[in-house]
Amino acid sequence: MDIFILLLISLFVYLIPKTDVDYLSNKSTKSLKGLLALLIIFHHISQKVTTGENFSNFEYMGRYIVALFFFLSGYGLYFQYSNNANYMKNFLRKRLVRIFIPFYVFIVIYVIYRATLGEVINVDFFLSFWKDHNNIIYNGWFINSIIVLYVIFYISFVRNNSKTSFYTLIVLTLVYIFWKAYQDHGDWEYVSIMAFLLGVFWMENRSLIEKCIEKNYFSFLVSFSILMYVFHHYEVIMKNIGITNKYVYYGIVGNICTMVFVVYFLLLTNKLNFSNKYLDFLGDISFEIYMIHGLVMYYFGKFFVSSNVNDVLYTIVVFFVSIVSAYYIKKLIIIIEKNIMKAV
Repeated sequence: MDIFILLLISLFVYLIPKTDVDYLSNKSTKSLKGLLALLIIFHHISQKVTTGENFSNFEYMGRYIVALFFFLSGYGLYFQYSNNANYMKNFLRKRLVRIFIPFYVFIVIYVIYRATLGEVINVDFFLSFWKDHNNIIYNGWFINSIIVLYVIFYISFVRNNSKTSFYTLIVLTLVYIFWKAYQDHGDWEYVSIMAFLLGVFWMENRSLIEKCIEKNYFSFLVSFSILMYVFHHYEVIMKNIGITNKYVYYGIVGNICTMVFVVYFLLLTNKLNFSNKYLDFLGDISFEIYMIHGLVMYYFGKFFVSSNVNDVLYTIVVFFVSIVSAYYIKKLIIIIEKNIMKAV
């Protein structure tokens, strides 16, 4: 990541006239989720293919993309909490049902697929995922974290005591991050979680933050361009000064790195408008794309030997099949949700 490129991007964005579009409106964030769903596929593909600099550019982007997902989750939860006095009533049931129904649909899909591979599906099969801190859904650790963060949010705000709610949220989130580090989870599983806190904080103080940014927009762009460059190389810097403790290395500094990226990205999107019908469409099925693309990659990866041509073809096939599959799975999930909600 070149500092001069970052500064040029910042200068270009600074010169763009500001639009009237709310960069954190429901429509804008839905389009953004569609874009992020595409980028996360590129990220995971970059870990599989072996040719081309274009793919390698996405290798390090995973933590940043996930941080944006966490930010949007925190922002969205606190936005609804702030604008609905009864939001916490039946919060867990309403929120978790919206996750667990598609979660179980995908578990069935993955179980069927893995059974076709000859794997024995029994109690030990499922227990192995728990023991290994894993998930039957490829790249499904994100769902586990979102569920935990929803529960933490509920515990923090269920009593509507603003004086202690934020402290509770911060403490429990930090405990969760350090617990993941203690349990030797992959650093990618907890290096972006603080962005959830940033989302809550941004929503709570949005008017104050945006007034400050508006007065000093160019200074913020330049400052965060430099911070982006510095924190992108934080691993080298930390190793050179002899700090490799995972709680500090990933749990604290790594999370600061991803939050710096989120703020920088928000500074850019303040002037940019991602909303269009194509990204809106992908935003509607972004969760399903995230859940199914790992299986699609794994299946088609058996048929493509990495080469300049095959890597491009593999990417096109993964994108197409993932999006089409996600679309129809979403339709199935909607039908199941309607029937379950009627029964409840």
